Amino acid sequence: MEIELPSLSEAALSLAVVAGEVANFCDHAEHNEPLDITVVRQSGETLRLLAVELARDADSDVFELYTERLAVIESRNVLRAEDSFDGAALAREAETWRDIQLVQAAHDKTYHSDVVGLTKSDQLRHYSLHLAKLAGATASVAKAQLDHADWLKRRVPDMLLFGIKLATVSGETLTKESLPRLVAMENAVGHVVPLR
Repeated sequence: MEIELPSLSEAALSLAVVAGEVANFCDHAEHNEPLDITVVRQSGETLRLLAVELARDADSDVFELYTERLAVIESRNVLRAEDSFDGAALAREAETWRDIQLVQAAHDKTYHSDVVGLTKSDQLRHYSLHLAKLAGATASVAKAQLDHADWLKRRVPDMLLFGIKLATVSGETLTKESLPRLVAMENAVGHVVPLR
């Protein structure tokens, strides 16, 4: 199921704002100007919520999309071996936001040591590039210039992934609140009802 155009356009605008906020934070840090880490944390929260909403609009579970995305990223990594860390398997078992944050951190440590080894400010600058890519890809889908199915499979889980990374890089511990999984259930009329 494709997402309605106004939702995609609104998502692209939200992503542009988030990308701008994080880039602005990085710019202020480089100029030794006053900073408020809340901006980064709110951007992460916006990304996480947006990913959940966009996946739901497409009748998908963002955590299933996320798990599949981790599996693809890990399988193509040069450091992957038979006994390597399996973030996808652990993500399938995650029940809380904190669980998924710890899975993402372990995945990053194993497969993205080049980024994890950077200073926090350099990590954040690197993430701001990804946020700009997400905003651009979403705008391209809204303008029917990019494949919707590919965007849903790759970019929506990336929104969740970077929403988690922004929390971690800013020193925020995510809650032990249950993940908002999409569970389809038929009601008496035969409609599929997403449960939160």
